[in-house]
Amino acid sequence: MPHHLEGVRNFCALHGALQLFEAMDGVVPVVHSTAGCGVQYHLGVTRQSGGSGPFGSPPVSSSNISEKHVVFGGGSRLREQLKNTVKVVKGDLYAIVTGCAAEMVGDDIPAMAKEGKEQGWPVVYANTPGFGGDVHHGYQVAVRALLEQLPELAASETAPVENLVNIWGVIPNSDPFWRGNLQELHRVLSGAGLTANLLLGDGQGVQAWRQIPGARLNLSVSPWGEEAVRLLEERYGTPYLSVPALPVGFATGKFLRAVLAALGRDNDEAAESFIAREEAVLNRHFARMADSYFRHGFQREFALVGESAQVIGLAGFLSGQLGLVPGTLAVTDPLPEPSRREVEQHVGAITKGAATVVFSEDQAEITDALGTGSPGIVVGSSLERAAAASLGIPLVEASFPIGSRLILDRCYSGYRGAVTVLEDVGSAMVAGSPRETDVTAQ
Repeated sequence: MPHHLEGVRNFCALHGALQLFEAMDGVVPVVHSTAGCGVQYHLGVTRQSGGSGPFGSPPVSSSNISEKHVVFGGGSRLREQLKNTVKVVKGDLYAIVTGCAAEMVGDDIPAMAKEGKEQGWPVVYANTPGFGGDVHHGYQVAVRALLEQLPELAASETAPVENLVNIWGVIPNSDPFWRGNLQELHRVLSGAGLTANLLLGDGQGVQAWRQIPGARLNLSVSPWGEEAVRLLEERYGTPYLSVPALPVGFATGKFLRAVLAALGRDNDEAAESFIAREEAVLNRHFARMADSYFRHGFQREFALVGESAQVIGLAGFLSGQLGLVPGTLAVTDPLPEPSRREVEQHVGAITKGAATVVFSEDQAEITDALGTGSPGIVVGSSLERAAAASLGIPLVEASFPIGSRLILDRCYSGYRGAVTVLEDVGSAMVAGSPRETDVTAQ
């Protein structure tokens, strides 16, 4: 029998492209589709990822095509909209993204983009109909569009920049902590004597992308960055390193050593000194929480729901460093079969085979999977609220979608992210434990 997804988490390719372009300063997306596409993105993605952009959302233009354009074609409408957008909104780059209606009609988007370039406007385009894939596909299409269409990246003769590392695979909003995670990644790489070219986030615009060919290494921190790093190796000969997830806590040291080894800098003294200092600080935080850990029984089974990179990173920290017992791990991004096997291998290694991995974005399936174990806490999304309540256990909302908390600059990766996880998970357990006598009232 046909199965209908409940509580879908992965929206369409158009939204994935918008997530990328909106995360770049100075880039103005131009949506060539019906009015509903932009509205759905704002309500379903921007508002459900721990907050929103400046003043509700970055500037996004839309052609708002109607039935007339679906019948007779919407190329002229896009031409008009692009012209008006350039007049009204100043941008370093205008990125045309297409929805289902425009793609079904067969509007010649490359020709429209070419017309804009002939007018002297910096324009790129990405064909991103929803029927072509989900947000992850849209992210990859948008990345490829920038790499192939930005004229600054056309020349292959670029002098390498010492210690520069490009970061790939962080999809804005799909990880609600993406801004803070990128900043922490920049901090720890800087501590190891490297410079992270983040490409996305505050202060990151077209100029950051112009530096791509000069990097010494391309670093993919999720399965969704591997297409980009392979393309860049083919085009510029830049070596790459793929890791399954951003590290959390003490795993950050191993991560930094792997990056340095890929650059031929094994046993770097300055990096080892930085790692030792950071781990000493983290150890002090563990010591501070020890009393609460034992009083409130932190050592309980946990369930995780989120994208593969987030699940792998958090599972390693919660089980290997915090001492919790791994239970059901639900991976919600639509990975191909080879990547699924790799995720299972990574999870098996970090949890010693104790975890059960489920690949699904369906709310009903995930709820059923959570009920098969004996979790004492769920780290997931707002969609797991009812399941956690029915099990009588605390919920930490940490993965998309999140509708009950504001996330501006917090991170769940690196050394500082580990402290945030300790605070969030620990606070949920303390709040869910039987109340002790209030000594201040005695």
